[in-house]
Amino acid sequence: MMNKRITNEIRKIHKPNINIKFCLGTLTIVAICIMLLIIATFSQIKIDIPANNMESYLKFEYIPQIPVVLFIAGLLGEFWGLVTILLYIILGLTPYFSFFALGGGLSYIFKYNFGYIFAYIFAVLISAKFMKNNNSILKIILAVLYGVLLIHLIGIIYMVIIAILQHDSAEFILNWIYYQSITKILYDIVFGLIAVLLSKVCRKLLWILID
Repeated sequence: MMNKRITNEIRKIHKPNINIKFCLGTLTIVAICIMLLIIATFSQIKIDIPANNMESYLKFEYIPQIPVVLFIAGLLGEFWGLVTILLYIILGLTPYFSFFALGGGLSYIFKYNFGYIFAYIFAVLISAKFMKNNNSILKIILAVLYGVLLIHLIGIIYMVIIAILQHDSAEFILNWIYYQSITKILYDIVFGLIAVLLSKVCRKLLWILID
């Protein structure tokens, strides 16, 4: 009986997706994913970009939060991925948890970068939907591309609206978009692809907890 149970469980690992049920293990993984989002917010990867003369470098600090969102989409799927992101946002908008990049609280919705955080909701749904029941490399690439571009698109639109309401100059808006999106999209795609591939491995390894 024990050998038969183990055999059945091993077979589940090879399925493209595991139906994640409500249990203590699932809640534990959701909590861990929220912690990963918080950690990513305050983590910086320092990257040196060669300048025009190839002898000097531009210092670039990259915050890997968007790849973590894609990791959550690949690991938890649509429903639990959405639950994780919603809990993260709701907790961050309360006065008790200031774990967004510039603090927290309800007033954070008026910050320039809140649009990116808000976009996580749509990105995790779209990316998870692309990967549902299909782990082909093409679907994974599309999931990453759509997720990253959707976050930046919504983030930019949201930022422009806030900037217009605050009567910021066009130069400020363009500079903000350049440094917050244009310089980061490629890194989000590359690290996002790595994050999704890693999530697929983790999903198989965590079958005892999430199934």
